[in-house]
Amino acid sequence: MDVISMRDFSKEQILAILDCVDDVKMALHNKGKGFREKYGYELGNLLDGTSLFAAFAENSTRTNFSFQAAADRAGASVRGFPTKEYTSLEKGETWGDTFAMIAGWGYDAILMRSTEEGLPRHVKEFLNRDNDMMGEQHKLLGKDYSFNVPMIINGGDGKNQHPTQCFLDLYTMRELARSEGKELDGLELALLNDLKYGRTNSSIISVAHLFDFKLHFAYPRRFGPKEHQLEDLRRKGVEFTDYGDDLKEAMSNALIAYHSRPQKERVAKGEDLITIAKTGRITRELYESLGDNAPYLMHPKPVDAKTFREIDHDMINHSKNVTNLQASNGLPVRIALLAIGLGRMQPSVEIPPISNNFEEMKIGEIEPDYESKEPQPYMRAGFIQDKGVVLDHIPVGMARRLEGVLNLEGSNLPIVSAYCLEIDKGRKPVKDIIKIHTEYNLSQEQLEAIALISPDTTINIIDNGRVVRKFKAVLGNYISGRVECGNNSCISNVKHEPIETLHWVEDNDKLRCNYCEVTDNLPNVYQEKRFTYIK
Repeated sequence: MDVISMRDFSKEQILAILDCVDDVKMALHNKGKGFREKYGYELGNLLDGTSLFAAFAENSTRTNFSFQAAADRAGASVRGFPTKEYTSLEKGETWGDTFAMIAGWGYDAILMRSTEEGLPRHVKEFLNRDNDMMGEQHKLLGKDYSFNVPMIINGGDGKNQHPTQCFLDLYTMRELARSEGKELDGLELALLNDLKYGRTNSSIISVAHLFDFKLHFAYPRRFGPKEHQLEDLRRKGVEFTDYGDDLKEAMSNALIAYHSRPQKERVAKGEDLITIAKTGRITRELYESLGDNAPYLMHPKPVDAKTFREIDHDMINHSKNVTNLQASNGLPVRIALLAIGLGRMQPSVEIPPISNNFEEMKIGEIEPDYESKEPQPYMRAGFIQDKGVVLDHIPVGMARRLEGVLNLEGSNLPIVSAYCLEIDKGRKPVKDIIKIHTEYNLSQEQLEAIALISPDTTINIIDNGRVVRKFKAVLGNYISGRVECGNNSCISNVKHEPIETLHWVEDNDKLRCNYCEVTDNLPNVYQEKRFTYIK
């Protein structure tokens, strides 16, 4: 099991993992009673013989050192680096080569934190390929190769995800809900302060639909949730209310208020930090004004007491401030995640390795009219006397772009395009058309590009001047290498990393990046000219 994104887990799998955390936490605090009988190990030697490499490109206290504490408590060894300045990344080495080296030394798990969004998934894919190659090379040498692909643990990748934090947040929320006679299902949850840059909020938002959370947003201006997140919530039927900068109103409607630190290391220069601090500060006075409606207060920490003081000093010992309880849960959560991922604990629900179910592009056949010839309005594109291909019903103004993307412009093919065609005199243009006046087989790449850029286009195969076949190219559930990700922080936009972009097609017109998980749409891709031209 890898822990790369909360999107990789079902509700049943998450709950089964949280049950394992319960067992670890009880073992930590009651000297392991019953733990060995259930799992076959004492807690102290649960991870004996395993090794963890902690690779941090950003500073970390809780994630880094709670994993080290988890390894110490359960018997694993730990090595790593605290920032990338200690590595050859500063000499221009790729992340892929860096982690291939670490995997080649036999580490069982790699924990990483990065500024590049989507790096953990890229690393897993890279190491899968590298491990296959290492096995083949050792086979050629006549030697065995026993190292497996390490478990990958995402300790936070830019603004994208922080799944281990999300597991400990969900675990803490379940503890609090159960103390009130409730469960996670239907939880009223206020998400406060930095919803735009905070990856912990992104992780919670990504699982809200699984538990039917009722979300209440409040934040300083320009720190609200990203539009692609809101679209995702709407599509999945999640109920949410936006209170603007009214934290008190959002909190009064929630059992738990999940506060967060403004990510000053990620915001643009020139932000009004004084106003941000004033808007997002939680004080004892605010809590007293809420009375019986005061929620439990959670925060992933660190609290920025120097710049924002988003949780005031007078809240440190407030009974509803459970932030230290929350942080302490990082130890049992991370022991459990390591133990499950390395096969030392078996949850009640099977958690298979991450696998992608790729559905290839499809062909939609259309019954042609074998007797018809080309209609007169299109004669300016030339009548094909013998063999050829006609791309019909191209949106107005799209033909020239399509020629470029398909690499038809630079070819020596006899091509004639007609733009802004009309059906009847006086009507507005309704389409463009491209005619290839020779026999030509469109490649799989070209068909996929047509399905992406111009899905209503019909492809007509001409023989002896007549249409003998007519079809449409229909996208499968993914596209690879056709579109650049629109997120500048995505690992796929780091030019020296060997990555081919991959987007999942959702609801026919939404594209979700396989790496940074940002949702895109075709109008944006078209406007920003992010189609990858076929060579």
